[in-house]
Amino acid sequence: MRVDQIKQSEGLLQYFGKNNQSDLTHDNINAWHTSLYDWQAHDFIGATKEYSEVCLCAANQVGKTRTGTGIDACHATGIYPDDWEGHKFTHPPLIWCLGYSGEKTRDLLQTKLFGLFLENQFQGGFIDKNKIIDHQSMSGTAGAMRTVRVQHVNGIATVQFWSYSQGQHALMGDSVDWFHIDEEPKDQSIYPQVITRTANGDGGDGGRGILTFTPENGRTSLVIKFMDDPGQGQFFMRRGWDDAPHLSDDVKATLLDSYPEHQKEMRTKGLPMLGHGRIYDMAEDFISCDPFDIPDHWLLINGCDFGWDHPQAQIQLAIDLDNDIVYLIHAWKASKLSANDAWGATKAWSADVPVAWPHDGLQHEKGRDDAKQQMELYKDAGFLMMAERSTWDGTSNSVEQGIYEIRQRMQSGRFRVFRGLRDFFDEFLQYHRNDKGHIVKIKDDCLDSVRYAYMMRRFAIRKGEIADPKPHYIPQPLKPMGR
Repeated sequence: MRVDQIKQSEGLLQYFGKNNQSDLTHDNINAWHTSLYDWQAHDFIGATKEYSEVCLCAANQVGKTRTGTGIDACHATGIYPDDWEGHKFTHPPLIWCLGYSGEKTRDLLQTKLFGLFLENQFQGGFIDKNKIIDHQSMSGTAGAMRTVRVQHVNGIATVQFWSYSQGQHALMGDSVDWFHIDEEPKDQSIYPQVITRTANGDGGDGGRGILTFTPENGRTSLVIKFMDDPGQGQFFMRRGWDDAPHLSDDVKATLLDSYPEHQKEMRTKGLPMLGHGRIYDMAEDFISCDPFDIPDHWLLINGCDFGWDHPQAQIQLAIDLDNDIVYLIHAWKASKLSANDAWGATKAWSADVPVAWPHDGLQHEKGRDDAKQQMELYKDAGFLMMAERSTWDGTSNSVEQGIYEIRQRMQSGRFRVFRGLRDFFDEFLQYHRNDKGHIVKIKDDCLDSVRYAYMMRRFAIRKGEIADPKPHYIPQPLKPMGR
């Protein structure tokens, strides 16, 4: 972003100076801080004092990276504004700045902090070149730094740049005082590794840091955690174009017109992109409950998904009509097992309960008994297979309708899952769409089975009506007849 795109006040212009240089003196850092919006200077920066992980999920062009690198510069030098409300380091910290690639860390983080690296020196960043002690270049990326050591008021601070493309294993070893993650990594193992490195940071009190990104990956596990279920040390804030009045109406209109429809909320409001990311975008604990005995008047229905190389699955739903709540109470899946094997594994709870099944049950099982359809094999094994494949109304079997209705139930507490059903939860946590909004059809066997059963729940039967072995009447022994 050019300087003329991000300047927001006369204070900011004063900070950069006539030649776009930035000697980070006390006066100039005050000018930079004055140039920030209140939500940047007080809400975001202020949260770093109380919380160890502060996430700014924001629209494009609102100044999130500039704000973040300004914070990084204060920590690296130990020079803070007079009315600074955030965390302060009294010692020279080890700082990690992380981005997508070597090029991105150079262009978005390094350049803002230290300026362009021209003729073997830095020019034009937050931190003046005279405060740079030495530097080590990053291999493979021209002009990019791996490490820059900075003169801190109490010693020498170290700033290191890392790219997500290096993988989480490159991040092992160090004890980190401060981190800045700029744009969310698609590799969800990166962030836990960074957090682990802060455990002994800041003199043993634990390091801390910030995340500044536009949620282009959708409602990932990381986004869901901060938005819906933040931990004790986590703070989340979202900001959009309405919070950044430096963007003119003409600029916003031009940008908005160029964005694809499904990206507009994400790029203008900082909302996770629609049609991208996890489908059931909530925490496991949000839908789970402890197992309990199902009352006889509740309804039961089973669902199955056929498979051989990929797993087959069998599940059971219990339906509480009084409260309109659907419970998943059993789930099982396995690969390369026959219908008879599936029956042996599940008959304790699947016997005499109607089973909903998909359209491929009408196909003949490949490489096996081609004289029978798949659903017939399961019927012969002992399952109470329904006469017709799963549909909503006799014709439609819309996947999106099932996902929508089940997700709505999950969000409102009307779809619950017994704890311990790991086969289901493993699928639930990774079920997602690709960047084109298409469902990624892997590891969805239990989820599909649930959808089939839910689709056909109009044929569920009451638990108390399931055939049980009737007790045999044993007559009293005959009394001897008298003579």
